[in-house]
Amino acid sequence: MAWGSLSGLLLMLLSLFGLSVTLVRRTGVGPAAAPLASLSVAALLLLAGGLLNILPLAGLVLLLGGIWGMAAEGVLARRSARPDPARVALDHPAAKVFWVLAVLLAVYFARLQPDFLNFDEYSSWGTAAKLMADNDQLYTLCDAGLPWQMTELAGLPLVSYFFQYFGDFAPWRAIYAADFVMLAACAAVAGCAKKARTALPLLLAALLVPTLLSVAGHTALLSTAWLEFLGDMPAGMLFGGAVAFWLGVRRAPLPARLLTLPVVLLAANIKSNTLVLALAAAGLIALDCLFFPADDAPRGAKAAASRLGFSLACLAAPLVQYLCWSAHITPLVLKNAQSGGMGDTAGASLPEVAVNGVRMLLGLPVTDYFEARRPLFNDYGAAMQSAFFTRNVSMLGTGVAVAVLALVLFALAILLGANARARLNALVLGLSSVLCFGGYYLMLWLSYAFLLKDSTPDNMASYARYFGSYYSGWLLIALAVLALACDTAPKVVLGRAAALVTGAAFALVFALQTEPQFTIPGVSEGEYAAVRAERAVANAAAQQIAPGERVFLIRQGDEGFYWFLYNQTLRPLDLVYGEGGATYGDPALTDAGDDPYFAPYTAEEFAAMVDEEDITWLLVARVDETFAASYGDLFTDDLAAAQQGPALYRVTAEGYAPAGALTGEGEA
Repeated sequence: MAWGSLSGLLLMLLSLFGLSVTLVRRTGVGPAAAPLASLSVAALLLLAGGLLNILPLAGLVLLLGGIWGMAAEGVLARRSARPDPARVALDHPAAKVFWVLAVLLAVYFARLQPDFLNFDEYSSWGTAAKLMADNDQLYTLCDAGLPWQMTELAGLPLVSYFFQYFGDFAPWRAIYAADFVMLAACAAVAGCAKKARTALPLLLAALLVPTLLSVAGHTALLSTAWLEFLGDMPAGMLFGGAVAFWLGVRRAPLPARLLTLPVVLLAANIKSNTLVLALAAAGLIALDCLFFPADDAPRGAKAAASRLGFSLACLAAPLVQYLCWSAHITPLVLKNAQSGGMGDTAGASLPEVAVNGVRMLLGLPVTDYFEARRPLFNDYGAAMQSAFFTRNVSMLGTGVAVAVLALVLFALAILLGANARARLNALVLGLSSVLCFGGYYLMLWLSYAFLLKDSTPDNMASYARYFGSYYSGWLLIALAVLALACDTAPKVVLGRAAALVTGAAFALVFALQTEPQFTIPGVSEGEYAAVRAERAVANAAAQQIAPGERVFLIRQGDEGFYWFLYNQTLRPLDLVYGEGGATYGDPALTDAGDDPYFAPYTAEEFAAMVDEEDITWLLVARVDETFAASYGDLFTDDLAAAQQGPALYRVTAEGYAPAGALTGEGEA
């Protein structure tokens, strides 16, 4: 077990608990909602520190501030004979379960040490997190070793940095950070109910949402949102968690209600499509704030103006997040593009896509760029409509099945409403969530037609992932509204029964659809054997390579995944991009049409490329007969070392000389 990494993570977890204690005592936020508020405040402070390039100082402030705040609250409580603040911060069943799960998951992950398995975890999310942990800077300011500037939003890498503050970077701690985000969102949902018999079954339902939405029926592959460091599911959970947070604090004191703003900001800072999700969350919050104040809330023009101001602030928060990040990243992207490091920077911007897409829907004229793509726009529209009704996206079935489930939960909340006003409130939130789904649906339609290049109407790329973000948040919002209704139902027994049946229904689907060996407790270390073996090779190579020396990766059969894996592991060493994952060979020996990742070079061209790139080392992870026949003469041992296993070769005037086998020493 990685005791050093675990102890550092637990210390940061303690500081976050301390911040929760402080917020509960000083703002009046509920104990179950406090973890999400604390995490959001921490992420906001880390973002400010990153933009000011004082990220380590921001982390230190959070660490010391959280622990000092908890200690100070304890001293003040003893002096005034008030209840112990730590107990107050746990004075909700969902809060107790949340912190127990947070600690247990940390201990379990320290033992299992789950690794990255997904392409995007190596090409984007995980690499960004590692760059920040290694360099104590925002990843946008670091040398990514990539041919483009990574422009994904910083929310998840910032949370990962918080839990990576002590010790070397570890993928399992990044995965834990994503899980902590989702756990906090689930706790906020359960926090909408005050009674344990209502809160706990709905907490169970919320905790099952990521798995139910990330696996489409029985599977023979490890596929669970709780073992990934991808932004899609945390983005959706934060979308729902932000609305649930508001519903849990809307009757709390003003300072607690104001904490909704950093939660919305974090929800807007996960990935590019979360601007729409965060705007949807902000819209639902604003609607509820404006038209459904507490019965005992102040009336009159001043109170209405106050609610309007808060609603506008909520709506502005995602836009402020978007504009601030754009102001930070745009000069870096332009600089990178001018130096030749950026790919295609042409094409339509997001605002242009939105405006022209809506005009196309309304039958209005559009620019020539969009008019030429009108047939593609129409094709995607038909494909998405068909997929919504026919394509399984989860254990719950198709997209329409998930939507029906969400609406059933809203309907149940309406039936259980304490009075006509509460029932109207649930109805408005339900109908508004449907309207928001329409907006998100349109955004993905426009993205597929005009922004996503690796997709066709016949095979829409990452369809389930993209829609899973909305579906997961939608279900959390419905569960939060149901929690409010169950908790205040005129007949207590009906409220408890509805919560119990809901939790049992989610658990039943999970039990019937999930293979036990592919849940978190059933995962074995063998699932990570392949990537750990490759990482061990990279670590062994890194021990022999000096800073500033350039490395070229050869791994026949790679489609890009392993290049990104080696690039991430070898940072800050300079892994030359080359073909970015390829099968090298003489064009006379292989038909390039059979392999889109085939890199055709004659022996002379390959040697010239190595010279032009000023390469010092060849990291030969895997060779095949084609490579040996094409380039064996360039190696002083005719590739004998590489044919025995991964090997490192030094580029010399006499040829590529073996420097030793890479047997995996130095594995992290």
